[in-house]
Amino acid sequence: MLVRHNTKLLEQAIDLQIKRSAIPTLQAEAAAHDKIARANAFRRMASGAAVAMAAIGIGVGVWLVFDRDPTLIQPEPSVTQNIPPNQIEDETKETKKSEDRIPGGETIAQEGKTDKPKSPQIEQPKPPPVDPANPDTFDFVKFANRKVAYAGSTWQLESGHHFDSEKAPTWDTAWCYTRKLANTGIEVQVRLVNRSSPTSMPLAPVSSSETLASVGLDDTSARELASHCLWLDEARFAPTDFDMDDERKEAAAAADELSVQQDGWDAIGNDLPGMPAWDVSLEQCQAQCKADRRCLALTYDKKHAACFMKNNGSILVRSPDAVMAAKGAIKANLQYSSLVFAKDTVVIGGAYANVRSGYADCVLACSADQRCLGFNFDGPNKMCAMLDSVTSSSSYKGVVSGVKATRN
Repeated sequence: MLVRHNTKLLEQAIDLQIKRSAIPTLQAEAAAHDKIARANAFRRMASGAAVAMAAIGIGVGVWLVFDRDPTLIQPEPSVTQNIPPNQIEDETKETKKSEDRIPGGETIAQEGKTDKPKSPQIEQPKPPPVDPANPDTFDFVKFANRKVAYAGSTWQLESGHHFDSEKAPTWDTAWCYTRKLANTGIEVQVRLVNRSSPTSMPLAPVSSSETLASVGLDDTSARELASHCLWLDEARFAPTDFDMDDERKEAAAAADELSVQQDGWDAIGNDLPGMPAWDVSLEQCQAQCKADRRCLALTYDKKHAACFMKNNGSILVRSPDAVMAAKGAIKANLQYSSLVFAKDTVVIGGAYANVRSGYADCVLACSADQRCLGFNFDGPNKMCAMLDSVTSSSSYKGVVSGVKATRN
């Protein structure tokens, strides 16, 4: 006979026992989830702090680079300007509470919290001082530029005009300068003109004679270049309109004076076009040279009453019938040659050069070459022979010779 037992209670008892045995496992899992949640919360807080520090660093760096005037930066309107203070405080507390909690409802341990670092206090730059008597006064300069072709080069002329204020009706001082590569390869600024006021006489040149010479200019050419400067008041000046300081005036006067005169010497070569001027006296020859800015030296032929005006006079040679004179501008460049000349005479010696040239060029070439001890110039054939040794001489029609003496 089959007996059926009711096992429902037994099954419930077994199920209850199984659930009781699983409690430790569930508790361990809950603890693990709790630790994971805590770690995630710490990580979020640390990331937020790092981002905040980076933002502060970037902000300080941008301010240091651009050095912006704080008076030009308008503060952005705060979103809490129209919210009552008590509501702001409540929302802040609520926000902090929400940040301090994790999904499990438990608060973060206080010893695990780290306060966010405070941003360093940045010293704001002070605004520039303002003149209380004239708050609109600032330095204000306008430039007028022009390119001109002069002496085979292109020159960039820059004219600056200084105004007392942006509202000033006209400038108070002005100047003009140019930039050029010097013979040393360095670019130099050459000051050409200063105008102390719109009505005063312009002063030119301003840069020293050494600076002018480094770019191929002198006082005369600098004034000519300065006459091309462009001015805001459309003023125009001729080279003779410019004034000079007293020291420069004295130097210019000395440069234009025939301060050197030697009887029995001839300034070789460098004749101006149209020379000589015949049937003139020595005084007339000198007056003509003073009046002509191109003339820097002269030779007067007493035998033929002939005047030879020259644009240079670096080499002087002996000539009994000649008188030479030179302006102070080239006084330092004069060189006295020891050549002694003879007409219709040929010098015998060792020739190291034979070139086609004029008589004056032949004399200049031998005078400037230390190797040359003498020369023969064949007039009919325009040939110059330079000698590095001289043994004797003999008559030869049509040849002019010269021999360097041991002393002047």
